[in-house]
Amino acid sequence: MKRLAILFLSMASVGLFAQNEPSHKLDPARTMGEPVKAQKPEPRPESQAVFWSEDFANGIPSSWSQNGTPSTAQWEYRGPSTNPDNMTGSRGAFNGTRGPIASSSTGNGFVIFDSDYLDNGGNSSNMGGGTAPAPHTGRLTTGLIDLSSEPQVELKFESYARRFQAGFFVAFSTDGGNTYIDTIEFYPEDAVGVNEASANADVAVANVSSTVGGQDSVVMQFIFDGTRSNANGSGYYFWQIDDIELRDPPRNQMFFTTFNGAAPQDIIYNGDPFHAKYGIMHADQVVPVEFDANLYNYGTETQTNVNLEVEIWDAAGPSLVTTVSATGCASLPSGDTCDFNDLATSSWTPPAQPASYILVYKGISDSISSASTTTTDTFSLFVSDGLYSTDRNEVSNFVGTNSANPPIQNFGVRFSLENKDADTLANLNFLEGVSVYFSSLTDSTASIEFAIWDTVGFEFNSGFPAGTQAIKRFFFTLDGSAPGNTNYFFPFGTEDSIYDNASQTWNDTMRPYALPTGTYFITMTMLPNATDGVVRLANDASFEQFGNSTIMQLNDGNWYSGFNSSTYEAPFMRLEVGAQPVWNIGVKENDRNAFSVYPNPTKGIGKIRFDQAGSYDIQVMDMIGNQVRSISRSVNANEQVEFNLSDLPAGVYLVNIQGESLDKTVKLTIQ
Repeated sequence: MKRLAILFLSMASVGLFAQNEPSHKLDPARTMGEPVKAQKPEPRPESQAVFWSEDFANGIPSSWSQNGTPSTAQWEYRGPSTNPDNMTGSRGAFNGTRGPIASSSTGNGFVIFDSDYLDNGGNSSNMGGGTAPAPHTGRLTTGLIDLSSEPQVELKFESYARRFQAGFFVAFSTDGGNTYIDTIEFYPEDAVGVNEASANADVAVANVSSTVGGQDSVVMQFIFDGTRSNANGSGYYFWQIDDIELRDPPRNQMFFTTFNGAAPQDIIYNGDPFHAKYGIMHADQVVPVEFDANLYNYGTETQTNVNLEVEIWDAAGPSLVTTVSATGCASLPSGDTCDFNDLATSSWTPPAQPASYILVYKGISDSISSASTTTTDTFSLFVSDGLYSTDRNEVSNFVGTNSANPPIQNFGVRFSLENKDADTLANLNFLEGVSVYFSSLTDSTASIEFAIWDTVGFEFNSGFPAGTQAIKRFFFTLDGSAPGNTNYFFPFGTEDSIYDNASQTWNDTMRPYALPTGTYFITMTMLPNATDGVVRLANDASFEQFGNSTIMQLNDGNWYSGFNSSTYEAPFMRLEVGAQPVWNIGVKENDRNAFSVYPNPTKGIGKIRFDQAGSYDIQVMDMIGNQVRSISRSVNANEQVEFNLSDLPAGVYLVNIQGESLDKTVKLTIQ
């Protein structure tokens, strides 16, 4: 029997560098570290008696054994007097700067299965040439353990694991290792994805009472399974272990856990499970949110009246704004799960004004109060009057292209702009542009294209309907400030001027791009120009994005959602939303006599008079930037050009005139 170890006292995984079509051959040394969360202190758990332990103070015990495949696939002891010593983690060519496990007793040593090094010997050009080439399996087996007087048993150890294509298991035998009756998987791929790692010194636990409790000939086997593979290879990276204990399980303990494909905690926006989960909500687009979770009863006692509480804190205080809760399950036996169907709270709508919130999820019961619970987790939520994004300002990893001929060509985010700008009567939103958080490895000469698309008809694989054109495209080339830039801005606006009545002067400004209310995809095409250049941006894996909230296109032309577990969930591709601009009501003083449009307002028929002879291009656009007329004329000084726009709907239009060093726009009202 094989089970998933669904319980970790240190639940947060560290997202490291993530690639698109994962290949450890191309993985550079880049570690972001664990995302920082605002957390409230957690109560100490109840004390637990330890009746067997191993901290490797004297190396791997002589009673233990190894049975690797091939036989050279061995776990190693790293101690203060070994070479390499306990200050060294993986020695593999693709480990980068990742060091040893930061366990409680790392000073006296730990054990490691160094898959990366065993395959390549620390040389990136020697893949498959190491002492135990992948695919391989490392098995480290304990000596006999007598648990005959211990009916309740919890396994606890400190762990640091990183995977490319690998599995991390503990197998259990009750007949001295002749047969193994149970296997628990730690860090399944939905918890630690390809090219990701667990937290360093993660505390992993599993209640194994039903398997080894009361048995007198127990053996445990720690298994690094490097036989998994894809087109880019097998095995790879490492598993480091220290401070193993068998101890009494807690009587009253619950954990958040994945269940039937549902995440441990979730946020539902506007009552729609497939609504994009915006970590930064724009004030004009605020919607109600509700919270849910899955709670697993890990303790030995049945829990009654199991509930979910979510405290919403104003981070500026911090001060408690409100608490929402769910009724939950009346009775939850040990080993059972109270899932999101029962643990869904009432809704809460953030005020439509800038604020930073801390969301504190708590699992409680009659035996576990809100004050005493250790089942807590925290997340961030922001409301902004300028930004709109799926990220929560937490960098989990970087993702993007991995060569100048990238397998990933496009990223996309779905933006719900269903509410108009609060300051305008028209059903419009005004987009100033997009800001992106680029990896320091990004090619500073790369070309970028943003496109705005209607979401109607989009399908995974095929993408946008045949013949569909983007509503608008914007083209850019990066500069030297892009690599490592946390807020590289791409403007969508156009140059304009506004008249300041107070100073009676004209001021240059950027007119934002006006977009009707609706739901849109904004896609980002990445085209590195440097040899072997890459473009990578930050990703936030706080919450899984469902449906087509975030999308990606591979070089085969097909569109997908997500990638490799949480590797691509919420890219730092933030829409910057502006306010309705103050439109210019004329032209600058030195251009006042350059031309005139009259009558204004008009029934649609009028004239444009030019002061200076020359060639001019005349464009008429609606208020969202769509061109409705285009005229080119060569005129004499003071000549008039007639126009007929009577077929256009009544409204306000923009007339742009270019030529003879002139590039100006005026409003024209058609009645």
